[in-house]
Amino acid sequence: MICLTPKPDRSSEPARRYVYWIDPAAFERVKSRLRALGYRLRAAPLTPCQALRSRGRRLVYTPPSRWNGFCNRQGSWYRESMRAGLYMVVSDHRLPDGLEAFLAVELGASDFEPERMPGEDELVALIESGEYRDAKPGDWERVNRLEAALMRWLFRVTRFWGRGETLRRHWLGHRANHANFLAGRFSALIDGEDVPHSVTANAGVCSSCAEFFDLVSPGRRKMVRACPGSVTFAGMKRDVFYDVRPVRLSVSARPGGASQGVGS
Repeated sequence: MICLTPKPDRSSEPARRYVYWIDPAAFERVKSRLRALGYRLRAAPLTPCQALRSRGRRLVYTPPSRWNGFCNRQGSWYRESMRAGLYMVVSDHRLPDGLEAFLAVELGASDFEPERMPGEDELVALIESGEYRDAKPGDWERVNRLEAALMRWLFRVTRFWGRGETLRRHWLGHRANHANFLAGRFSALIDGEDVPHSVTANAGVCSSCAEFFDLVSPGRRKMVRACPGSVTFAGMKRDVFYDVRPVRLSVSARPGGASQGVGS
């Protein structure tokens, strides 16, 4: 039986997190090397984003199968991404020399605030954009009644959704947030770069892991608000935009596949 009440994370949030994507052939070697250096590794027990709870030499990794369980629908962004089939390791510091080739993303809390957030008509225009229609995974919008009921219960318990709120109210935001990272219609000029951002409050975000781990619009910098799930299960903060910066190093695109640049 799965317990859906997460244990509180009493440790302070790290200034930065580092995301590594590793192909299965290399993962066992990487794991052995890290253990030899005194690291302890365990698989994320329930959700992919729990890898964000890594602290110090206690690392949490996400195996490919974890995207097919509790977050199966949301995991469709992973399954149809360039990183499908890869293992993910997150650390609150750069891992030892020799692992740089697997480093894909750096992310950390920012003080960013957008000049304005889009209205409902603008959110609708986002989900009608060709960029979103062409890129959304086939399973992403297939919500069953059990999942909708579970989300309603969980997000009311965690006080993201108020009394009477359901998925129906937030469904537009769930889709529009991913759509904006694909279409880039709402963005800010940061360090000379046009950076798209989340377009709703936390309650209207779903599967921010797709942006945290650079599955959507890979290689593009993003300002991302955490979804209620990543706050609940991974200890991310509410009302904060996380600065997600892809690292432009070569990573294995798929198990056994050729290496390519993150932004290619």
